[in-house]
Amino acid sequence: MTQTNLKKVSVVADPPEPEHVVLESKIETTSVAHTYHPTRWPFVNHLLDVADALSHGHAGQLQRLVSFLFIGGLASLVNLGVLSLVYYHSLQSLNDALHHVIAFLLASEIAILVNFSLNDYFTFRHLSGHARSWRARCARFHLTSFSGVGLTALINFALNYGLHTSFFIAQASAILIVLFYNFTAHHLFTYRRIKTTIAH
Repeated sequence: MTQTNLKKVSVVADPPEPEHVVLESKIETTSVAHTYHPTRWPFVNHLLDVADALSHGHAGQLQRLVSFLFIGGLASLVNLGVLSLVYYHSLQSLNDALHHVIAFLLASEIAILVNFSLNDYFTFRHLSGHARSWRARCARFHLTSFSGVGLTALINFALNYGLHTSFFIAQASAILIVLFYNFTAHHLFTYRRIKTTIAH
């Protein structure tokens, strides 16, 4: 028998790959679709899997909400710290109303910058609207936040002057309420999907 015939025989003689081996290789290469973005911690990913199942595919929104609330909490501490520093420990020579306004605006702007920097990187970077330039995202974040600041001011002054709560407690309460407003507005405006025009 020639060498060519031997090669042909060996090819034919090889047994077919068992069906269960083929199925296993297909299963291994199939990726599981998540509505959230997996983290480096398996336990957190397991909790997100459970949340995905219970919420019928809304774990991604829950993940963003938790991240937004955590970062918002940090920014709120910054806000209250700056507010306390400016209002209680500086510019004492100004009249009370002007002192109030300066402390409020300075604390709000610094908190907005902290909020944007952290949320832009951690919370909203997977949304399609993140493809906009850094300037556009920052400007949109500020516009959304300014409306939130206006709402915060209304709640603050209503609680402070209307219900006579302390300035600090009024600000803390207003911040907590406006956190949820901002989360929704950032989805609908700041990081809204970029519209693509189809050329004819």
